[in-house]
Amino acid sequence: MTDTLEEVERIVRSIRGDAIELRPETHLVADLGLDSLLQLDLVVQLENQFAIALELEEDQEVITIANLVAWIDRARERVDAHG
Repeated sequence: MTDTLEEVERIVRSIRGDAIELRPETHLVADLGLDSLLQLDLVVQLENQFAIALELEEDQEVITIANLVAWIDRARERVDAHG
């Protein structure tokens, strides 16, 4: 998770600015103000960085940095499991 967290934070900072403080509980919309266009940019950059396809399940909401890291880790596990 640490490597994923560090990469997520790096990418979020590239979108929102280096000076922002990020914690696992940082809310992507309420704290960072990521609108739908910035969220799309974030997802595209994460997919490219981790070589995965991120698909949001209907019952899952990615709200915080920690949620985002868990979402990426699950997607990476699916890729690893399917070779």
